[in-house]
Amino acid sequence: MGKRQDHELMAIRLYADGMEIPEISQKSKEEGWYVSENTLRKWRDRAGTEWQDARKAARASTLVNMEDVGSRIRRSREIASQIMGDAKDQSALGLVLIQTLQTMLFDLMGQINTVSVDPDELGGLTKMVTNLTLALGRTEQSMSRNQQNAAEIRKQTTEKAAEIAGDTAKQAGVSAETIAIIRRDILRMAE
Repeated sequence: MGKRQDHELMAIRLYADGMEIPEISQKSKEEGWYVSENTLRKWRDRAGTEWQDARKAARASTLVNMEDVGSRIRRSREIASQIMGDAKDQSALGLVLIQTLQTMLFDLMGQINTVSVDPDELGGLTKMVTNLTLALGRTEQSMSRNQQNAAEIRKQTTEKAAEIAGDTAKQAGVSAETIAIIRRDILRMAE
């Protein structure tokens, strides 16, 4: 293509993006491929509906993108609702977060594999995958620590309950054999 066709295509793209003729002329001047407003108007009028069609297509694409964003927001709200509704304790919340992060990671990897990725965007996508992976690992570690802490707390509480029950039974005059059975049964509850 010659310079004129290249410049006209650039002008059509800018017009499709919502710029008007004076703005396109100014931008062309700033970028070193100056085209006057009169020339731009002639190109637009000569082209018939090409310029308007390009603008309509860009708006339709924007609308599709907005619908996609809306869909993602609805999905996020549903996930948040599930997290708050189903997660009665921290371990359930952690599990939901891990599953959500895994889903996001798989979605992102699927998009990278199915969509041709601009090399300039690859660094950002790689960083996003790295951050998601780190978040997933940290969430899993945190969940594991929470589960260990909860188990230790249950164990200590049960041991304390067995001790108190044994002391109370001893004060009531219960035999040592019966006290041992009571303690054993209480400690089994923690298993």
